[in-house]
Amino acid sequence: MRAQLAATAQGLSMHPLSQALQEYPEQAPHYKAVHDLLGATDRRHTVQMWTRLGYGPSIGPAPRRGLDAHLRKA
Repeated sequence: MRAQLAATAQGLSMHPLSQALQEYPEQAPHYKAVHDLLGATDRRHTVQMWTRLGYGPSIGPAPRRGLDAHLRKA
């Protein structure tokens, strides 16, 4: 979260690509490629987070429900 906030403060967009880090048979080639690329090739090292970073289009805040949508009347 802190890295994403710092990136946003610099005008950058950050998007997680965590699927390549999943440890199941279908993802094995992608998992290996990411770890090989970053030199984390033994069990003592692992990649905790994989993201893409760049300049994206400006977007507004996500829509939010009002407080009344969350309260129940007793």
